[in-house]
Amino acid sequence: MGKDKKKKLGGRLFATGRRGCCEALLYEFRERSPSVAESDDSKSAGQQKPHTARIAANTFDEALEHLRWDQPHFVIDNVQNLGLIVMVSGTPLD
Repeated sequence: MGKDKKKKLGGRLFATGRRGCCEALLYEFRERSPSVAESDDSKSAGQQKPHTARIAANTFDEALEHLRWDQPHFVIDNVQNLGLIVMVSGTPLD
């Protein structure tokens, strides 16, 4: 990647870790479980799972910004940091 291209991307690149690969934090956003109406049909329908979204980002703010851009009507009920992930595609050779 040339210097001009790096300047255009700004701070959107993932941070290079100690081993030369790119590292990011993986966040899981969950919506509240949909309320199931009290009826005979609800027993046959079973429990519905809450909608989840997983986003890899450098910071929580970047993950939240991406979620708001990608799914603007997502109502966050719970957020969990699942840990650090390593992405091999972001080698120093790029």
